[in-house]
Amino acid sequence: MSSLVHSEGREDNFFYLNRDNEWPGFHFQGLEVAADGVVHLQRLPLLVEELPKEVETAEEPDGPAGLEIDVEGNLYFTDPAGNHVWKVDGCDGEVHQFLCREEIGDAPAQLNTPRGLLIPAFRRSLLVADSGNHRVQLFDLNSRQLADIWGPTIQGQEMTDQLNSFDTPWALESDTDGNVYVLDYGRAVIHKFDRAGENVLSFAETILQTGILSRPADIAVHGSGQTTRIYVIDQGHNAVFVFDRNGNPIPDDTGQPLSIGAGKLSSPLGIAVSEEAIYVGDNQLRRILTFRNGMNYEYVGEAIGYRGPVAALTLDSTGSLFVHTGASRKPLKLAVTEGYRTQGFLWSDTIVVDRHKVNWHRLQARIAKRGTGAVRLFVHTANDESDSPQVDLNSESLNPFSDPRWVPLAGSPDLFSSVDDLFINSEPSSTFWVGALLRGDGQTTPSLSQLRLEFNHSSYLKHLPAIYTEKDSTRFLLRFLSLFESFFDELEESIADLPSLLDPQTVAGDFLSWLGGWLALDLDRNWDEQTTRRIISRAFEMYGRRGTVEGLQECLSVFAGLKALITEPILDAAWFCLPSPAEPCACQSHTKSKSNKAWGETENSILGVTSMLAPGHPQGAVLGATATLDNSNLLTNEEFGAPLFAELAHRFTVLVYQSQLNCAETLPKIRAAIEREKPAHTVYHLCTIQPRMRVGFQARVGIDSVVGGLPSQASLGIATVGEEVLGGEPQGFAGPHTRVGIDTRVG
Repeated sequence: MSSLVHSEGREDNFFYLNRDNEWPGFHFQGLEVAADGVVHLQRLPLLVEELPKEVETAEEPDGPAGLEIDVEGNLYFTDPAGNHVWKVDGCDGEVHQFLCREEIGDAPAQLNTPRGLLIPAFRRSLLVADSGNHRVQLFDLNSRQLADIWGPTIQGQEMTDQLNSFDTPWALESDTDGNVYVLDYGRAVIHKFDRAGENVLSFAETILQTGILSRPADIAVHGSGQTTRIYVIDQGHNAVFVFDRNGNPIPDDTGQPLSIGAGKLSSPLGIAVSEEAIYVGDNQLRRILTFRNGMNYEYVGEAIGYRGPVAALTLDSTGSLFVHTGASRKPLKLAVTEGYRTQGFLWSDTIVVDRHKVNWHRLQARIAKRGTGAVRLFVHTANDESDSPQVDLNSESLNPFSDPRWVPLAGSPDLFSSVDDLFINSEPSSTFWVGALLRGDGQTTPSLSQLRLEFNHSSYLKHLPAIYTEKDSTRFLLRFLSLFESFFDELEESIADLPSLLDPQTVAGDFLSWLGGWLALDLDRNWDEQTTRRIISRAFEMYGRRGTVEGLQECLSVFAGLKALITEPILDAAWFCLPSPAEPCACQSHTKSKSNKAWGETENSILGVTSMLAPGHPQGAVLGATATLDNSNLLTNEEFGAPLFAELAHRFTVLVYQSQLNCAETLPKIRAAIEREKPAHTVYHLCTIQPRMRVGFQARVGIDSVVGGLPSQASLGIATVGEEVLGGEPQGFAGPHTRVGIDTRVG
């Protein structure tokens, strides 16, 4: 095995063996690794209904039968001995004859030992391998009328052309391109017909030239385009051979024709292929065997719960496997992902830490146990990387870790239970190996998601007097104290991980509301998790701007979801004063005439725009002016001018566009946010910006105000839609249609 060096000069004393959900340096047998890195037993088909007793004792079929499913979920199967084609309704499950043919014959639409069935994707037809009549008949699915016949139509006709005629066709299949493949049992060849129904002779010629097939019995097709693969069961070799779309055999690693199940299959019949697996029936074993679909086509196991004959297999679009048990019995259904192997195992390459001896202390496993499933761990330590323990790869072995160098953790070798925290207690060494054995009952599986290996552990031993560290007692005390350490591991880890509970980016989602409470945040239940984390992380910074315009704007953006404009009238307030002569500076000449005084600029003192009339006298109480008995006060020099701004200093305005208030909940959120964030002594005015002019609030032409155009000219006596008309009755006028007393009056 190769060496797996985990660290050079690492500072911590542990590492995780499953990194990035990929388990680097590990090997697997009978196990699957999910996308999240969880290891569990390989999946197998599981019979979802009770196995009928007559199926357990049924005889082995003398050849394949047909089994097919249409797009509506209707199931079709043949009864070769009874010369019938049956249909199982996809809605109510009722079984009835698809073709009402009682007598055996060779006339069109008559059947003689019908076997394979096929519903090609490109047409609504049911193809029947009429093996006794050496032909293929095509029936319309809707009308059930005969549509076409491939092959001879007269029983007993001499067939001398091996490539242009059938001799006992047994099975049918098609690919995604519309090609139909006919397995000819009598001629030991596969015929290929294109979408137009033309025989592709080159395909059959290539198959015959290989000389591989001796007794082909069933066929399955999978893939598309250049990746199309034709899987053929050959009972002469008790194996499955694989061909490409042109009829060439797929080679294995040695260059020989690839075969699947050789040495495992005894009497194969019935095959179905999916992206993940190949399912093959075996009538001597009376089982359905599963092989992994991939480079090695390794054997996975037997379907759980099925014991009986197999005449045909097929898969539907929902991932269910149907098995035809022979005769006229209704096919049985298996779920391909609900069963599991009963055993699987994994083992590591050599694990090395820093290339020197370490004290291997502890192995922790993250195990999920369901049903009767369990996980057993094994370890081996040594000072030589070549001292690698052996693993028995025989799938039938009850204990693949039978090599005595493997040390089973957690008790005697006969004990099999899921212990997830194990004390290693080995002599200091430089290399380490670990293995895990998973077992289940076929319907459930244990799972292993992580292994944590700890070394050079600093135990509670350091807290005891030095006399307890003597070599004779160290090993016992280390094991004894490690037991107590395991009791407090979870508590110590929680204390060590306490800072992570205060980090909004790492804390668990269930703790976000708790963390927000520490910061006095009212979290909105409509926020998603990422938004909540972002707001909590900004809370401390937002508190630093609390009570400012920027802080209030940010608060409204976060809690109300809008962009508000906030103005303070005090910033634009100034006294209104008349222009005054400009005072020259010291460097200017004073020789100018007094009659030519220069006046100061007045643009910063425009009444109603940049200045205001004072609500109070800047000097406070002035005798004879603002002084009122019992309602006056004197001002100091420092307070001079304060009454001018007393009405504005604590006021501000929040302007919100009307388009942001479409939701009824928005306005209460705005008011709640303002009340919570504004300084206590301030008073606010919430203003909705609408497309109209309001002096003092919004009066910007073209932005938040609309000025109407010139009114239309009123026309006397003419009422036009959209125009103004003067009130009252129209005045009379002289003309040809003027009638006094009717439509005209004088006066």
